[in-house]
Amino acid sequence: MKRILLVEDNPLILKMNARYLASLGYAVEEAATVREAAACLARFEPDLVVLDVMLPDGDGVELCERIRRGHGMPILFLTAKVAGSDIVSGLKSGGDDYLTKPYDLDVFGAHVEALLRRADRELPADSLRRAGPLTFDLVKRVTSVNGTDLALSGKEYGVLYYLAGRRGQTVSREELCRAVWGLDTDAEEAILWTTVSRLKKKIAPYEELFYIDSDHSGYELIISPRRW
Repeated sequence: MKRILLVEDNPLILKMNARYLASLGYAVEEAATVREAAACLARFEPDLVVLDVMLPDGDGVELCERIRRGHGMPILFLTAKVAGSDIVSGLKSGGDDYLTKPYDLDVFGAHVEALLRRADRELPADSLRRAGPLTFDLVKRVTSVNGTDLALSGKEYGVLYYLAGRRGQTVSREELCRAVWGLDTDAEEAILWTTVSRLKKKIAPYEELFYIDSDHSGYELIISPRRW
């Protein structure tokens, strides 16, 4: 049974979402504050976090950054903040998806299901894949560089893993959108740009070992064989 942590300060929305997800067969834990969420993360070990931005004792975006430093599960922002800058801020902080209030419960459930499905695709028996100095743990969805965890979000992991599997090839933006998000739309391409920009910042300290090259045609992972 998949475990979902709901972080929401509105008690009516919290209970409504909890009942709905439970009806779909998920185990649900509820938190109304940043402090409660931190305690749940340590005890509950969720497979997905649904996170509000405005919380009584802190900011959901900052909480997302804290979660992302130690966990790789998908994070879905569910918030009334609809400005483009808020969406970009949420995604840059490590969020994998963003749904604005008000929303249809079935649409909410579809977002949850899609995130969990992408995070839990059938994996081979050998869970480790290597590309130069990079090691991908396919079960934990963790990427390390010579043993150091890059602390990637789910989408960042997906982008880097897909590019690593196609070393020596330039991958078009459309192909990368389809591979990582499952869709080919202008909205997904905009999110791709944000995700790749965030990923490039995380791998910048290792640019002598590898880097992501980009031009008008797409993206390519470049690995220097003489540096590792």
